[in-house]
Amino acid sequence: MTPKALTPSQKSASMHHLGPALTLAIPGSGKTTLLLHRLMHLVENHGVNPSEILTLTFSKAAADDMASRFSETFGHLNHRFSFMTIHKFAFSLFRQYMTQTGKQMTLIEEGAHKYSILSQIYKKHHHDTLTEDDFETLSNQIGQVYNLRLSAEQTAAHEFQWTNLFEMARDYHNHKKKHQLYDFDDMLLSALKMLQNSEALRLQLHKRYRFIQVDEAQDTSKLQFDLIECLLGEEKNLFIVADDDQSIYGFRGAYPDYLLNFNKRFNTAKIYYLDENFRSDAHIVDAAKALISKNTLRYEKPMRATKPQKQKPSVVIFDDLTKRNQYIIEGIDDKSISKVVLYRNKVSAISLLDALERNQISFQIKDAPIKEFSHWMLEDLMAFFTLALVPQDFESFSRIAFKMNGFISREMLNHVRANQRGRSIFSTLVEIPFLQDYQTRTQEKLQSQFEALNRLRPYDAIHYIETELGYLDYLKSNTQRLGMSLNFARTRLDAFKAIAKPLKTGFDFINRIADLKSFLLENVHNASADITLSTLHGAKGLEFDRVFMIDVNAQIFPGYKATTNDALDEERRLFYVGLTRAKSQFELLHVEFINGSYNPNSRFIEELLSEPFTDHIFNNVTGKPATG
Repeated sequence: MTPKALTPSQKSASMHHLGPALTLAIPGSGKTTLLLHRLMHLVENHGVNPSEILTLTFSKAAADDMASRFSETFGHLNHRFSFMTIHKFAFSLFRQYMTQTGKQMTLIEEGAHKYSILSQIYKKHHHDTLTEDDFETLSNQIGQVYNLRLSAEQTAAHEFQWTNLFEMARDYHNHKKKHQLYDFDDMLLSALKMLQNSEALRLQLHKRYRFIQVDEAQDTSKLQFDLIECLLGEEKNLFIVADDDQSIYGFRGAYPDYLLNFNKRFNTAKIYYLDENFRSDAHIVDAAKALISKNTLRYEKPMRATKPQKQKPSVVIFDDLTKRNQYIIEGIDDKSISKVVLYRNKVSAISLLDALERNQISFQIKDAPIKEFSHWMLEDLMAFFTLALVPQDFESFSRIAFKMNGFISREMLNHVRANQRGRSIFSTLVEIPFLQDYQTRTQEKLQSQFEALNRLRPYDAIHYIETELGYLDYLKSNTQRLGMSLNFARTRLDAFKAIAKPLKTGFDFINRIADLKSFLLENVHNASADITLSTLHGAKGLEFDRVFMIDVNAQIFPGYKATTNDALDEERRLFYVGLTRAKSQFELLHVEFINGSYNPNSRFIEELLSEPFTDHIFNNVTGKPATG
């Protein structure tokens, strides 16, 4: 077969035969096309048996897509190739290990079971409760220890959230071993150990898979690369396709340094470039190229657009979330084009879900924010509203007793628990016999504050909870304790306020939250939707005619912990991935006021609006100009 449809750069890479090779493929450059044509080149021009080629990729969706596209393009030839994730390949070896040892082991899912285990370990080391926010961070950082294959000393040298992370990772590993549990990292480790300890198994796999192809290699971890190298025979027939500028999974242990040092690792390696972007308007490609050039530890690579310049990326400014969401709603009218809203954190979808439901607009969502509806901040707000509506509700009172300025002590809480007997919480507080007169007056004031809270519309009520009841002071101290950004907490509160704005009563707010959770669950997999919502990580590999990016706020994107060059570079790569999802239009929608406070531009907005981008970026202004 002669791959006549390929560009010169695609054709050159696809004809690579023996030895190691790295192909650096910019966004929209046809890397899947390259990989599929190389398969056919090996079979038809070099007589390689399809069963001797193993193609590995990062995600199941990518593996399925590659298999589907091969079937559409070359299915009539009846060749059978292996497309799978690295984890699936590792599991095939892990299953063999369990069979050989006779072990019956249970996979730990990423849900309640894993949370329970890590909560016990966290409490042992920190004498505190593991929050939902910290659970995700702890789980990811333990994964990094595994995937980067860090020693105790190396773990200490990293800027992890906890100085005793290695000890917690070790306890987690020992717990799994004791209870015959395993997770996805264990599959990789076990597969690697089997290959390292068995020359016969290595030789068997070398013979079976003479050629290894790896897609999306920028997302591959050091542990996974070690496993892949064990599969290589003497010829080192490793063909990697990657874009170091799209490495965005550092929190899962992605190891782009492997790509940057590829020539040192394999001194005979060939480097190929796919430098033509077939996806995006030339203005978008130019902007993306200028933006990513701010990163220093990367391959300098050519980047050319095949589409003409038609519409420049824009930054659009709004006073508040309601106006921004309405702008998105109005932009959904054109049914002929694909549209997506991209954001850094899942909470950004919450107020938009409310607007979509009110306007009866269907959507599908990647990385659905299910847990946001049980987040501790929302649970706190619901407790305030519930206690105002039902002053006998001890459960709500106990949740927020120490999170407001009522000066409630543990002794007072215990007295209420023992003596309430179905009466009003506040009546019971006022009657506590051991209080001084000034303390009783404080509780009388608290009672009147909750009576006032019950009369307020929900939007004003949340502001009242923050200020008059002192919840914002609690957030300031608690976010500092948890290592969170206060700006992130305020962004979450602002989303709840946007939902509350049209509502009349606290009861309406409680019901609205329940309705939105149901609405979300009904639309997660809506393939015929009018618009897609996605985290930036969830949109990897996808493309859309029109892209809205939201909540590019200071201390949120880039995150306030992104202080080192490596962390900031990864955040910029994430922004770059979002920008390059757009085929025709890219609009960054910036809200100037968050929860009543001025919301300054993120540094990424500044970079988009300042030199050297002014040749490529203009301000599509609503209300007032974006300023650089």
